[in-house]
Amino acid sequence: MLNKQVKHIDISNIPELIRLAEEVQKSNQVTILTKDGKEVLEVRPPKSARKRRASSGKGFSIDDPLYNLVGSATSDEPTDASKKHEYLAQAHGG
Repeated sequence: MLNKQVKHIDISNIPELIRLAEEVQKSNQVTILTKDGKEVLEVRPPKSARKRRASSGKGFSIDDPLYNLVGSATSDEPTDASKKHEYLAQAHGG
């Protein structure tokens, strides 16, 4: 049975593991370790090390259909978040 807690192991003084960890991080690929032809461990880069998808860098202009949505989410009330329970009670007939 798999334990849900994450165990941290310091590999600072284990050069072979440091090399492997750097290789996995650099390749940004899941790596399967095997022993005698059998899979024994799956090594993956941490989520923070994964490259994020680069955006196209394009903003949108007045010609973009999304431009019409800008500012459409504004309303006059309710604006006071501290009164959210009051607003919810009113909305539900309370």
